[in-house]
Amino acid sequence: MRLSRRFGAWATASRAEPFARARLNLTILYIAIIAAVVLLLSSSFYAIHDRRVRDLGLRESESAESDSGSPSASRLVEEYLEILQRSILVADAVTIAIAGALSYFLAGRTLRPIRDSMRSQREFYANAAHDLRTPLAVMKTEAEVALRAPRQGASEVRGILQSSLEEIDRMSAMVEEMLLLSTYGSGRNDASGLEGSRQEEADLADLAATAVERMRSRAEAKGIGLSVFAGEPALARVDARAVERALANVLENAVKYTPKGGGVSVSLGQARTHIDLVVADTGIGIPAVDLPRVAEAFFRADAARAADGGGAGLGLAIVKKIMTEHGGSLEISSAEGKGSSVRLRFPR
Repeated sequence: MRLSRRFGAWATASRAEPFARARLNLTILYIAIIAAVVLLLSSSFYAIHDRRVRDLGLRESESAESDSGSPSASRLVEEYLEILQRSILVADAVTIAIAGALSYFLAGRTLRPIRDSMRSQREFYANAAHDLRTPLAVMKTEAEVALRAPRQGASEVRGILQSSLEEIDRMSAMVEEMLLLSTYGSGRNDASGLEGSRQEEADLADLAATAVERMRSRAEAKGIGLSVFAGEPALARVDARAVERALANVLENAVKYTPKGGGVSVSLGQARTHIDLVVADTGIGIPAVDLPRVAEAFFRADAARAADGGGAGLGLAIVKKIMTEHGGSLEISSAEGKGSSVRLRFPR
C-alpha cells in the first residue's frame, strides 16, 4: 500500500514537472531498447541450445537402450530445456530490472545540464526583471513628478535629468554585459569592441598594473587600499582587451564588496607551464554554499545582492568565459567575513 502511494506521488510529480516526465520517458526508452536486445539474445541462445540438446538426445536414444524404470533421453532433454528456459527468464528479468535502475540514473545525469541551464535562465529572468524594474520605476516616478509640477526651476529639472541618466547608465551597463557574455568568443564584434580569438603576445604584468590604475580612483573614494605586486615581465599570448576586461570585473567586485578601510591586492606568479594573476581582498567573502555557483551566469549570492543592490551577476561569468577562451582557468577561494581570492591562470 505504501509503495503504491509513493508510486502515485511520483507519477503525479512526473506529470507536473517537465524534467521528471522527460526523465521517465527517457528511462522507458532505455528499458525498451535494452529489453529488446536482451530478449533477442536470449531467444537466439535458447533456440540454439534447444536444437543442439534435442539432436544430442536423439542420438543417445538411437545408440543406447534405456534401463527399465529410468527416464528416457527425450524426457531428460525436456526437463533440461524447461530448467534452461526458467533460468533464462529469471536472468532476463534481473537484467532488465538492473538496467531499469541504471537507465533512470543515467537519464537523470543526461538531463541535468539542461535542467541546470533552465534554472540559470529562470534566475536570470528574475534578476533581470528586478534590476530593470527598479531604474524604470525611478525614472517613471521622476517624470510623473516633473509633469505634475511644470513650474520647476532649471536646477530641479537638471537634477531629475541627472538621476534619469544615472539609471539609464545602469541599465546600459547590464545590457552591455549580457551582450558581451553572449558574443565573446563567437568571432563577432560585441558591444565593447572585443573580438574573439584576436590574441597576441602581451605582458600580463603591464595589463595588471593598468587595470589597477584604472580602478584606483574608485578604491580611494571608498577608502580602500589598492596595491599591485607584478614583478618581472610575464609574457603570454592573450587577447589584451579581453584580459583587461576580466581583470576589471574581478577588481570591481573586490572593491565593491570590501568595506571601508579594507584592502585589495593584485599579485603575479610565474611557473614553467602557467602564469597566475591573483586578486585578493579583505571583503565580506562568499558563503561556502554559494561558492560552487558564484561564477555561473546570472547567479548572485544574497550577501552580494544586499551589499550593492544592483548588477545581474554576470561579471564573473564573463571572466570565466574569457579564461576558457584562453585555455586557462578561474579559481575562487573565500572565507565568509574574511575576504576572497580570485586566481586567473593563463597557460604559457
